[in-house]
Amino acid sequence: MGVDALLTGYGGNVFPPPTIAGTYKGKRLIICADAACIWDDLERFGCRDDQGRGGVAKQGWDFMTINKMVEMLPGRVEHAYSNEPRLLHAFIAARREEYAREFSPIGHTHSCNKGAQWRWPWSGRGSSLLGGVIVGLGLGYAEIVICGGPLDNGPHNGEPPWRKTAFLKREVPADSPEQENSHWREAIKLGEMKGRVFSLSGRTKSWLGAPPSHL
Repeated sequence: MGVDALLTGYGGNVFPPPTIAGTYKGKRLIICADAACIWDDLERFGCRDDQGRGGVAKQGWDFMTINKMVEMLPGRVEHAYSNEPRLLHAFIAARREEYAREFSPIGHTHSCNKGAQWRWPWSGRGSSLLGGVIVGLGLGYAEIVICGGPLDNGPHNGEPPWRKTAFLKREVPADSPEQENSHWREAIKLGEMKGRVFSLSGRTKSWLGAPPSHL
């Protein structure tokens, strides 16, 4: 059906996609959300880099961060996404200066709202993580793997393990933890994610499947 169908059929497309759309056609993308499992997910997917002081990298893959993860990821960030550009700029401003020296500055900022470098015709439903997946598809990435995006009630944003979130009841609710959130379900039904988008943990793994071994 194409990514346009994903945007117009579910996202409420009221303006054309930005000119950056499709310019990463055929490449591979790792989307890094900010749940507490992010480092375990990245290491299991072969992204641990012990060179120098250590960092995150995987040959042949670009990285996109979601929300606060742009502040914390010690690696090259090709794309940073948030539904809230104001907060995204604050997270980038708080990023350690040594990261810019070691891994280069942020490549591109994206959002469904005004204020980022690139604005996409997406409604923002289903959390910033779903928006990041939509942007990844719109950019043309052939394969996308989500790390640190279980969308459960565990801690995120670097919070302590006893801090709970509201994903299951408010942010990305469903009738039960095993069921798809309605926004994700409608997006997945359009078919663009099948065989292209995978996840390492939580509900998104159950909805999309784990990445195949050849990745």
